[in-house]
Amino acid sequence: MRGSVDLGSHALCYDEAGRGDPPFACLHGLVDTLEIWDRLAPPLAERRRTIRFDQRGHGESRAPAGRCAREDMAGDLVRVLDALEVERAILVGHSMGGIVSMATALAHPDRVAGLVLLGTASQCNERTAEWYERIALAGERDGCEGLARAIYGEKSRKRVRGDAAGIAQVTRMLKTLHTDPLTPKLGAVTCRALLLVGESDPMGPRASQIIAASAPDAELRVLPGCGHWIHVEAADAVLEAIDAWL
Repeated sequence: MRGSVDLGSHALCYDEAGRGDPPFACLHGLVDTLEIWDRLAPPLAERRRTIRFDQRGHGESRAPAGRCAREDMAGDLVRVLDALEVERAILVGHSMGGIVSMATALAHPDRVAGLVLLGTASQCNERTAEWYERIALAGERDGCEGLARAIYGEKSRKRVRGDAAGIAQVTRMLKTLHTDPLTPKLGAVTCRALLLVGESDPMGPRASQIIAASAPDAELRVLPGCGHWIHVEAADAVLEAIDAWL
């Protein structure tokens, strides 16, 4: 079932299926949309209720004007859970979605029953922060086409769907991982965490290892032969890992 949650300053588009608590809440990465979960969400929904949504500025969701912080993104998720009458959820976050998931576990621990973090990071270096700024500037200057070129390269045929100005601000939120990393805060995470990362992820398994070493109750698995989008490339392996962890 598809719908939208009106948050006043912006609205977020969601999809849900299945039954059972606590539900899974799937959070996609930068410039992806809820459709990126098409291979993983249906089998998850066979196990329990599964919710996925376009994060602010992405896909069919809108974004408020102005700066965006990690806490704002976490607040978006909590308000979606409120609207769907969900008390606690297992957050399944990929890349940027993993960052939002960790931020939510820190700011709203009572709403998070567990974390499944796919190919994500809790910090970034200066070079990566500068890359995020170039992406944001490209989006502000040339819209979604500029975002696609900055992320995927000039010759890529991949397209970005959403509000380019909103995505630019979300990208600057990621940039703050350089000056305000999540890593030293992760000791306060109170729920269990499963980290899955592709062996050939350009971000590198090391980023997930840092999280696993920093969170109190975290398990790490490296999936061989996979890159960054493991929920697309190896949905069956991701599902098997989640089942074993649960």
